[in-house]
Amino acid sequence: MIFSRRSTVIAGAVALIALPAQAQDITFGGDARAFAMGGAGIASLAGNSISGMGSRNNPASLAFAKGLMRVHYPNIGARASGAISLDKAANFLLTSGSGADATDLARRFASETSGFGLNASLGLRLGPVEFLASGVGQGYVLPNASLQTWGKNGATGSVPSDARADVLATAIYSLPQIGFATQLKSGSGGENFNIAVGARLKYMNAIYSHFFGEKATLDSSADALRAPEMNGQDTLTKKGLGADLGIMLESKKFLGFSGGLVIANAVKPNFTFVGQFGANANGGGGARTYNLLATTATAGVGFQKGGMTAVADLVDITGAVGKAELRVGAEQKLGPIALRAGYNSATGYTYGLGLGGFDIALGKRQPLEVVRTFKF
Repeated sequence: MIFSRRSTVIAGAVALIALPAQAQDITFGGDARAFAMGGAGIASLAGNSISGMGSRNNPASLAFAKGLMRVHYPNIGARASGAISLDKAANFLLTSGSGADATDLARRFASETSGFGLNASLGLRLGPVEFLASGVGQGYVLPNASLQTWGKNGATGSVPSDARADVLATAIYSLPQIGFATQLKSGSGGENFNIAVGARLKYMNAIYSHFFGEKATLDSSADALRAPEMNGQDTLTKKGLGADLGIMLESKKFLGFSGGLVIANAVKPNFTFVGQFGANANGGGGARTYNLLATTATAGVGFQKGGMTAVADLVDITGAVGKAELRVGAEQKLGPIALRAGYNSATGYTYGLGLGGFDIALGKRQPLEVVRTFKF
């Protein structure tokens, strides 16, 4: 449904499906370095990254980038919570999203509320300018109490008469994103810091989908019904322009120390959808408004010495998406190998490995974004 034309994402999904079922939060590629360190790293200097890209989420880091050209390692990440499996979640977001698939999810994972997500990116840097394509998707399976009881009792026989499940999914992808940065000339504070500012312009697309199943469709495994707000369509789409702003400081007096600030979605399009739910939907009926983008502020510090890097970020300082998060992480390089670990106050511990440019991260409820902006 949402990323079906993204060949890089599909290739990553094949790898995800091959993983053991207990690996419910995993990222391969470019963003895996930050995710393995708890999701922190907006103040990480360009030279720190095993891919040579620096902080992919702070456009100001482009001013410190080394070399004329770098290709972003393709990034693919996925997460699943509740009853749903990672492979089924990835399949729904990547390829299908039909009423039949919604019914299948509702029957298979009826025992509890489930959430699932996917993110991906690919890009190229030329000097202090980069070109990116990226996307993040999120979905939910929401069985009501009656259907959950049926699911917990083995999901056999006829479903209860008041059973209902809603299956929602949405995604935002940017194609293209253009980032650029410059170092400021020595002036106020220039004797103590190298200072860079940057921006990232984004042409953004939002996609929303909502199906629901009731007794008749769930019993017969018929196609789930489109929710009223869909007006007979499988998906609703919106488009618009957005921009992120960033600043980065590299200390001249205390070598290895750096700082950063990112205002994500400083300019943002209006990506608002209103979901319509029946009386038996999980959490009650009525309308729910989803404003998918938030303007968030994230500040961070970093330290690098030799092969060791330590980072700490305070994410979403103003609480635009939720409670502010503290994220900390560390990396130790041993030749071509990089060992990483981190902690996120909202989601727990993460860890990962880099080997000759290939990165992988694992964690309990790993974040889908280094800088939080997605609300669904």
